Amino acid sequence: MTAARERVISDLRERIASVEGVSARKAGCLSFGVPEIDAVLPGGGVAYGALHEFAAAGRVRWMVQRQHFLRRGSQTDRAAYSRLTRLITLGKSRGGKNNCILHWDDVIAYAEGMIGILVPDLPDDACGIQLRKMAEVFGDHAYVSLCLRRRQNDQLRLHEISNLAARFKVKTVVTNDVLFHEPGRRQLQDIVTCIRTRTTIDEVGFERERHADRYLKPPEEMERLFPRYREALARTVEIVARAKFSLEELTYQYPEEAIVPGKDAQASLEHYIWQCIPDRYPEGLPPDVLPAPDQ
Repeated sequence: MTAARERVISDLRERIASVEGVSARKAGCLSFGVPEIDAVLPGGGVAYGALHEFAAAGRVRWMVQRQHFLRRGSQTDRAAYSRLTRLITLGKSRGGKNNCILHWDDVIAYAEGMIGILVPDLPDDACGIQLRKMAEVFGDHAYVSLCLRRRQNDQLRLHEISNLAARFKVKTVVTNDVLFHEPGRRQLQDIVTCIRTRTTIDEVGFERERHADRYLKPPEEMERLFPRYREALARTVEIVARAKFSLEELTYQYPEEAIVPGKDAQASLEHYIWQCIPDRYPEGLPPDVLPAPDQ
């Protein structure tokens, strides 16, 4: 990374910290505690106070995530990233602001090279149907999330989801279904919920998250929470290894020029300008504009 780029990124981080009201605190990083993940993150973790930490060092293999029918989507290369962005654009064009509407036919059309993680709520018949479709669409890149809901019979729910996954040959992976990076951001999450539901903090009620557990946790805590699912926990590293796409690959690409046969780029530009002048100025060029085309 060049010194100029480092200065720009440093300035952006300072501005974000100022917006969030944490300018007095030295910037730090929240380490995942997993060497394979921390090694590819700038600073060895996710920056405290950052609104987003996407490839600040230009070499992070980040799994782009969006809330849609599959709940989670990751890409393995640049072509898959391109398909994912087109899929999200399609869903947003249907759903409008704050919504993303996708159908299985859309997912099938764009699924090549992507990793799909289903985040089910209940291990019911609908979950079984979705798992079958996941296996058909994503094959070996299909996963199902095991995450706590902090409700009654949570362990039984995880056990039944795991059994369903084995039945449909979909691999399990432990997640937190994360919404914020550390517990102190629960209040900010509540405010975001109020904005999304167009209500106040006093009236938001059960629209708020039911528990404050949806934040990043170190491996030791995840092992404590999911002692029966060590293989599912290890698959988090497997997914990171598969997601080889880097945002550094999205560097500027000079567009292909519309060159007139027999002319160079400058002459072609002048040709197109004079070609458009009659439409723009049907009565002729005004005196003050006359020198402009030649410039």
